Amino acid sequence: MTQTHLWIIDSFLFLYVVLTARSREIRWYQATLISLFGFLLAGTPFSYPVWALVQAIGNLFF
Repeated sequence: MTQTHLWIIDSFLFLYVVLTARSREIRWYQATLISLFGFLLAGTPFSYPVWALVQAIGNLFF
């Protein structure tokens, strides 16, 4: 699987989360967490800034 395939799949999943949040089935913060951790688990280039964000927030609490 190439980077292009990953970006297409991630874009589709991001669109799915946005549409689910707009239908009010889940709250906006839940949609944000779903999309961020989805990028993190997918291992795309966007996962590195997401991991840095998770570490920064974790350092505030621990």
